[in-house]
This record gives sequence, C-alpha cells and structure tokens, in this order.
Amino acid sequence: MIKKKILIAAMSLTALALAGCGNSQSNSQAKSSTSSSQSSVTAQQSSSSNKAQEQSSSTSTASESNLSPQQLGTLVALYQDPDWFKEYLKDGFMYYGTEDGSGKDIAGYNYVTANGDPTSFIYFKQNGDDVTIKQIVPKDDETVAEASFETKHITVSQLLSDYYVNQSQKDEVNGYANQLKPESQYQSDMENKN
Repeated sequence: MIKKKILIAAMSLTALALAGCGNSQSNSQAKSSTSSSQSSVTAQQSSSSNKAQEQSSSTSTASESNLSPQQLGTLVALYQDPDWFKEYLKDGFMYYGTEDGSGKDIAGYNYVTANGDPTSFIYFKQNGDDVTIKQIVPKDDETVAEASFETKHITVSQLLSDYYVNQSQKDEVNGYANQLKPESQYQSDMENKN
C-alpha cells in the first residue's frame, strides 16, 4: 500500500515536472514570437521613416528641378549682374531663349540677354543641382571679339537660399521671370521702338 502511494506520488511529480517543462517551452515560444513581432514592427517603422525621408528629399529636389527656364535665368542673372539685369528688365528689353547649337561651347544652354554685344548674354545649363554659367568677359585690354567665355558653377540650392527664401523674395523673382520676353519677340520690339 505504501509502495502504491509512493508510486502515485512519483508519477504525480513526474507529471507536474513535465507540465512545467511544457509551460516553460510555451513561454519561451511566446517570448520568441513577441520578440519577432516587435522586431517586425520596428523594421516597418524604420522602413516608413526611410520612405518619409526619401519623399522629403525628393520634394526639395523637385522644387529645384521644377524651376522654369525664366525663373532659373532670373536667379542666375541676379547672381551674375543684378543691376544690369534689373535695368534692362525695367526698360522692357530682357529676353530668354535656348541656344540652338550654332555655338558648340553653349549648345543646348538657356540664356537671358539684353541683345547687345556678346557680353550681354548670360548662358546657363542645369544638371541636377549644379548650374554651369558661361558669359563672355573681356580680360585686361581684350576687345569683346577677343574675349572668351568665363565659366562658373553654382548650385540651384545656393541660388534658392540666396534669392528665393521668403515670400517677398519669391514674389520678386517670379515677377522678374514673368517680365522676361521670348527671344522671338526681340525683332518686333526693335521695330516698334523705331
């Protein structure tokens, strides 16, 4: 009888021990599952954060690349020679266009011009954030005919941060850009002037 009670007690302890092991494994699996789902949520949050940063970055790039040739030309002219640009614009003789390829150094460049001698053309070409600016600049005792292009580089970001930050600057630049006339209008302006 005692042996039977000992045997029942031993079996009960064994059953309890086995049940305890099962709970331990179950808890371990639950913790692993929770940890796995937490890392999945963290990865999704990280992915969402990266997407938001990419969208923010592409938005600023989009604003740079969405500048019209007139807007970019205005920014470049304000950078190169603001007094000259504003004077001819006020007089109604500031134009914009695209070089047709007759000049190999400036083929495909946009320009703003007052249509005087070659020094009155400011050529510019955007490549991403970089803007290449070319203008004939006589050095020392050179004549305009002897002078060659001076080339500069500036970023669209820099132009925007210098001239296009607050609303009054934006209004000023956009107002100037809207006053630029297409090059094709130059001839009729000259005829009307005479």
